[in-house]
Amino acid sequence: TDTGSAFSVKIVNQLGEAISNKATLNVSCGPVFVVEPVDQNILKDKEAKFECVVKSNPKPNLVWLFNGKEFTNRDGVRVEKDVAKDKYTLVIPKVTPAHIGTITAKATNEFGTIEKNCQIDVLDSPRILNKLDNLTVNEGETAKFVVKFSGKPKPAIKWFKDDAEIQIDESVEVKEIAEDEISFSIKACKAEHLGNYFAKAINEFGEVASNKATLTINSKKIYLT
Repeated sequence: TDTGSAFSVKIVNQLGEAISNKATLNVSCGPVFVVEPVDQNILKDKEAKFECVVKSNPKPNLVWLFNGKEFTNRDGVRVEKDVAKDKYTLVIPKVTPAHIGTITAKATNEFGTIEKNCQIDVLDSPRILNKLDNLTVNEGETAKFVVKFSGKPKPAIKWFKDDAEIQIDESVEVKEIAEDEISFSIKACKAEHLGNYFAKAINEFGEVASNKATLTINSKKIYLT
């Protein structure tokens, strides 16, 4: 709109011209998003910032909501505004999994209300949540290691023997026991399987290794008569 613009009238004929005084045109209107807040994926413990630009006349009252409830200073967030630029900002200094949900920017003046929803997801680097147990099995038996982990995006799990990555083939079995738990089994142990085993959890934010667990193989004894 041309709100705030100054207008005047010029009258012209063959005898001359006359110009009126300047008058300001103010057009009242409800809020409109010029720039909307957008979805964000934030690493745990890092800062999240949501921004929007809202035009209206008169200026709107803009509030930020989380899952339908208005944010306040007690929630540990900062609400900022630059009235000259019609810019409004929500800052969450240190995100946690508790912040996963819907962020809403809601702008209101006497001529209307608008709101825009966006999503916040909290990502995390990998962690190993348990200790691998040392195993002792008889030759020909199955040896199974179990690792529990966390991370977002869900980490990939790789298995190692004596610092070399294990190539998965028909002699071993990798099974997802639960969303955060994976087992690694050697189906028929031989003397060559003796050694130190560990797992690594890997996603885009890093990798972490479990402890090293020792696999001991009891060989079958052959008695001559």
